[in-house]
Amino acid sequence: MAQPTPQTWTLRFKSHRTTVLLHIDPLNTFDTVKSALYTALQETGLQATEHGPSISLPASPSDIQLGRPVDPLDPSQGFVLAEWETPASDDEVAIEEEGKGKGRAAAKGKKQGAGDVKDCPKGAGLKDGAVLAFRWEGDGTKEEASWGVQLASFEDAYGVQNEMDVGGRAEFEG
Repeated sequence: MAQPTPQTWTLRFKSHRTTVLLHIDPLNTFDTVKSALYTALQETGLQATEHGPSISLPASPSDIQLGRPVDPLDPSQGFVLAEWETPASDDEVAIEEEGKGKGRAAAKGKKQGAGDVKDCPKGAGLKDGAVLAFRWEGDGTKEEASWGVQLASFEDAYGVQNEMDVGGRAEFEG
């Protein structure tokens, strides 16, 4: 985990009723981000319910999967497995191999190393304050497609009904 500076981003990681805030260098790889998340979870633990037992952590940070919101402004639509979590298909690897060589990469529309750019928060199109879900096998999530994220609402804390929020905000276009 990076020390907060003007260049670091704060990313929010959600699972069940837990939210972990991490200061991350936006150019760190997702493997580094997962290691920081894993360390934070070792220090704090993860619980599926408010007073329930702790959920066992995976064997290594590489077992953690990250998901991004379907729509950052509408959390009720849920989360999907992030594109950097899926291994490149054989076809993509073959196309990348064909594109290697003098002048051929540009002709294929793909620069050498372009796939590596998405292996960091900035390259994946995330922004400071982004929300990601996390999970791993055996974390108490019942279905493969489920992320187990329980979004808090004002009603939970204050008894007042209000819409859920994961912190996404519309960008100003003026």
